[in-house]
Amino acid sequence: MQTWVVYHLQIIGEAARSLSVELQQNHPEIPWRSIIGMRHILVHSYFGIDKDVVWSIVANDLPDLKPQITILLQTTQE
Repeated sequence: MQTWVVYHLQIIGEAARSLSVELQQNHPEIPWRSIIGMRHILVHSYFGIDKDVVWSIVANDLPDLKPQITILLQTTQE
């Protein structure tokens, strides 16, 4: 389960990293730098990933991020 969660956080970070700077600047409510920074840590820390930090992100940050991303998707598809 832990590997699955870390992998998907990496995917979220990679997706954020691939978005244009313009799109990121147009949506400052989304913590792009934190998302991309976490991806970097997860990808390059191999054996040094803090499980408590990962769980805190899943429990506290992702629930807040989901509605922000939903709104972003709705506005970009219009």
